[in-house]
Amino acid sequence: MIEILIYKCCSISNKFLMTAQQKKINAAQLVIKKIKPGMSIGLGTGSTANEFIHILGKDKNLSQSLKCTSSSNQTIEIAKNYSIECLELDQFDYLDITIDGADEIDKNGDMIKGGGGALLREKMLAKISKEYFIIIDDSKSVKTLGNFPLPIEIIPFSPKSTISQIDKVFKKYQMVSQIEIRVDASGSNFITDGGNFIVDCYCKKILHSKELNPEIENIPSVITTGLFLNMSSSVIIGYDQYATEFNFDR
Repeated sequence: MIEILIYKCCSISNKFLMTAQQKKINAAQLVIKKIKPGMSIGLGTGSTANEFIHILGKDKNLSQSLKCTSSSNQTIEIAKNYSIECLELDQFDYLDITIDGADEIDKNGDMIKGGGGALLREKMLAKISKEYFIIIDDSKSVKTLGNFPLPIEIIPFSPKSTISQIDKVFKKYQMVSQIEIRVDASGSNFITDGGNFIVDCYCKKILHSKELNPEIENIPSVITTGLFLNMSSSVIIGYDQYATEFNFDR
């Protein structure tokens, strides 16, 4: 990981803005400098990605020149507020840049994503992006992945059987995990935009992620995991008054 740029933000008179939100804004203000007219852009999901959309949407000349696609219906609705049209992913052979957030990221640029429930589509955007920029506040930067629960997207059929198979993989790698089907605010099973379930795995520490991940994804009823390994090209971390960019080889 190579630190390549520090962006110092303007001082802010309202001290109450020196919060996690302001850190996200600082990261978004740096990444917006990467966007050029006419680019094809992938829009991620989550609170930090939303800050990027808010900043982008205020620059009408830039935002209206872009071709955008999105990783979630929620992001599409936010983009609509700024008259940013999100096209179907099928209309793109590649994306110049995707901007997204993360729930956790380590010093190698490996991540846990999917807290917002869009992990499958986020991974699809990342795979066809020439550059994949992750913007986070400093609380998301960790030494070891796993304190944030690992989301795994599964088909709705026979979820208990799927959970049992996932648990066997964790035990193989000496990992203790509490696995729960995600529920929404009403207490019903959370349904992704693709009509699937998510199970959240409380591991505290992810061990042997590069071996663990393909074994879990090999389970027939598992669609994908929230482990994004060796995928980010750059990570921008927002702090109180500045943001720092790190570069990775993909």
